[in-house]
Amino acid sequence: MQNLSRVLALFVAVMSLSFVGFAIATYFGGPDWQAITQEPYFQGYKIVQSPGDPPLWTATRGPQSDEERVAQSRVLPEVIAAVLSDIRQRNQQQLQELNQRRPQLQARIELLNTTLERDRQALARFEETQRARLAQLREQQEQVAGQVISATSEAQKLENIIVARREDIFRLEQQVAELNTDFFRLQQIQKQLQNQLDQLAGDRQRADRRYQDLMTRVNADQ
Repeated sequence: MQNLSRVLALFVAVMSLSFVGFAIATYFGGPDWQAITQEPYFQGYKIVQSPGDPPLWTATRGPQSDEERVAQSRVLPEVIAAVLSDIRQRNQQQLQELNQRRPQLQARIELLNTTLERDRQALARFEETQRARLAQLREQQEQVAGQVISATSEAQKLENIIVARREDIFRLEQQVAELNTDFFRLQQIQKQLQNQLDQLAGDRQRADRRYQDLMTRVNADQ
């Protein structure tokens, strides 16, 4: 959890410089802002231009029947920066939720592993005991012909118990494997979200640099 706190703190520090990044990127590269809005992480957002001189850009989030306005400005990079900030906050919240689930999964895996190990040891002792008893019963079977049927029935019951216990262990192992798979998937999602946050930080920097450059030009024109 301490490592996560450090990562989030670093991410917030990087994102706080994103407006400067946008301005510098625009000054040197002149990005196609409308093309930027087509990036995959803008899915779920709609950025439209309203008539006017200059035009008014509006960014909304959610389905058409329940849209929520995220930003509105006459400067497209400013709207993009607001959308990126909204994406960062939503992804950060999702990342925090995943990290909150991680200790629960780890605790569950540790508990199942502990239970599985105890069951394995108990099964080994039980199997050893029952097989010794089975051998004794079979020896008695050879000695006493009249007890063949009852001894065989008892032996079969013991075998069934052993098989049932093995099936229990197999089910526990499957549960542990499934939990390990879920845990791995959560780690992959966390990595993907972190990569996306890093990419958003870069885009936010470029937007910030563009924004500062635009503001400088506007002030110069005034």
